[in-house]
Amino acid sequence: MSFELSDLLQLIVGVSILYIWIVRTTVASAYRVGNAQTLSQEFTEAGLTEGVYMVMRILKPIFAFLLVIGIVYDPFFIPCMSFTTLAMIGAVAAHIKVKDSIYKMIPAVTLLLFCFIVFIHNFNCGNK
Repeated sequence: MSFELSDLLQLIVGVSILYIWIVRTTVASAYRVGNAQTLSQEFTEAGLTEGVYMVMRILKPIFAFLLVIGIVYDPFFIPCMSFTTLAMIGAVAAHIKVKDSIYKMIPAVTLLLFCFIVFIHNFNCGNK
């Protein structure tokens, strides 16, 4: 098995999401949606319910972990990268909905771009 740039980007996406959703859930950040100070508040700012937050609080770290495993275990790649890409589209959409500046969107847009690059690479190369 060779480690390629797309594997590194996949690792960055998975580890970044794990870090945000496990370590930084209640830590304020300049990149939070709207005026939110926590992940839970980001969902409220975007007009989503606490229930949606609770579901994502469980699913997002699980899929991020499996996305990292998907670097070496191909069956995890498509479902995990699909879920993660959709979640990142939702994150960017939340920023747009509350009319955040481009600056606040940088992490979400970057991770979304990495998701697209990994998808395109793996489907063009037939690796996964």
